[in-house]
Amino acid sequence: MPEFHIERFLELSGAVQFDDLDLDLCRKIGITDAEERILRYMGDTETHTVLYMRDLLAGHSAADEEIITFLSVWVYEELHHGRALAKLLAAAGRAGTPDHYTQVTRGASFRETIDAVLGHLAASLTPRFIAVHMAWGAINELTAAAAYQAVERRTGNPVLSKLLNRIMRQERKHFSFYYQQAHKRLEGEPRTQALVSFALRNMWRVVGTGVSGEENLAFIAAVHFGDEEGRRPLREAEQKIQGLPGLEWFDLLSKAVAKLAEDYTRAHPEEVAKARSELGRWSSDTRSLEAILRDDDEAPQNEPGFIPEASSASVTANQPASLA
Repeated sequence: MPEFHIERFLELSGAVQFDDLDLDLCRKIGITDAEERILRYMGDTETHTVLYMRDLLAGHSAADEEIITFLSVWVYEELHHGRALAKLLAAAGRAGTPDHYTQVTRGASFRETIDAVLGHLAASLTPRFIAVHMAWGAINELTAAAAYQAVERRTGNPVLSKLLNRIMRQERKHFSFYYQQAHKRLEGEPRTQALVSFALRNMWRVVGTGVSGEENLAFIAAVHFGDEEGRRPLREAEQKIQGLPGLEWFDLLSKAVAKLAEDYTRAHPEEVAKARSELGRWSSDTRSLEAILRDDDEAPQNEPGFIPEASSASVTANQPASLA
């Protein structure tokens, strides 16, 4: 497992590039109703990352300098993902209300609060709980990347596609940190592995559910991940997580999304059919999630982005360096 170089990560960090996007072209082409709803959900999740950081800083995590350093950059970049999506929606004539952030925050689910309290308690009791946060974070970053990939591949707006690709490239850096932190804390630690497995099986939910609402998440699941082909990136994400010691069993993501998609489609068949027709056919880009995350011609040669092989702890020759 290659080392994650936090100093290199800091050098390459920053708000996602937005100012060079052709907003006039974005406005002319427009954003569909389905895309607006999906991007609003993603943006809400991104701008409320600070609420998740509150949980990540609980207990023993706050004493780890590398984790604190990473989280400081992570929350900044995630915030700007949400702001960039909001600005693009506004440029396309679909601006949110002035108090949108406040309304979303007030609407956070009660379960989100309960989970936070339980998580804080567990994190204070044992340093092993850091591994739970790190594995959880790796899953969330891959899930977000898969969602961005799904929209990018089906949108008819090239400006949106370009922005989503840039966001995905930053998500891969975040995933690299979480994955490698989780791996080193799980390797050779059966009790930590058992704790992480228990937490994921009993507490984990798809990212954004508590903030942006399960109904909106179910809509995304039905539109973009409603069949086996659509869920392929989710299975690829699971294969990555299965590379973590003790998590060879992990298959919660695709099952949870499939259930959400099935239930929502059954309840709203016409709405789902309309949204799918607006988004059009899959593009000719059939690369895997991993391949798309690696594809980064504009980035510096040593930009972080290591996507670990599910069955190997080494980096292959064609993989980008992991902040080396």
